[in-house]
Amino acid sequence: MQVFQPFQKSNASVVTFGFKEIGPYYWVGPCRNGIDYYCGQTFTTPADGQLKRIKVFPSIVYGEADATLALYEFDNQTHTWQQKTAEARIHVSKPMEGNWINFELPAGLRVGKNKSYGFKISCNKGGMLAIAECPWSLTNPYPDGEEWIGSSQSVEGNFHKDFDLAFEAEIEA
Repeated sequence: MQVFQPFQKSNASVVTFGFKEIGPYYWVGPCRNGIDYYCGQTFTTPADGQLKRIKVFPSIVYGEADATLALYEFDNQTHTWQQKTAEARIHVSKPMEGNWINFELPAGLRVGKNKSYGFKISCNKGGMLAIAECPWSLTNPYPDGEEWIGSSQSVEGNFHKDFDLAFEAEIEA
């Protein structure tokens, strides 16, 4: 796991974590072939506190879309998504391509140190996003989680230990 240097924000301790090196991408949204594609990432929190936001990097934005990030508790033992704890939505358009986008999570969303969570990203309104993954040349770049991909034809999806989304999350301790 790569933990980014904590910094001070409004006199509060803020811990950021994730892996921000950009590689290839995975398409998310409704495709012309009639299949809706989704992606996600599991992670372990390095601190107790309020999870403020999760950032992802859309390498390509095709059309316009309402992107939704749903946050879940995750059970590493059974490898299953648990209770949905929050949801954030953002309207994404072409000018946002190639820039980190913030999914601002609801106020008061508490997470516990060393607990497992995961997020899933979906799109609607006809647009698609190419969400950046970590470089494929790196073996298991974010060892505290796994990338997840699914579709309307495979709702349970598949986990990939050696692939991870490029993401950053922020906890206010």
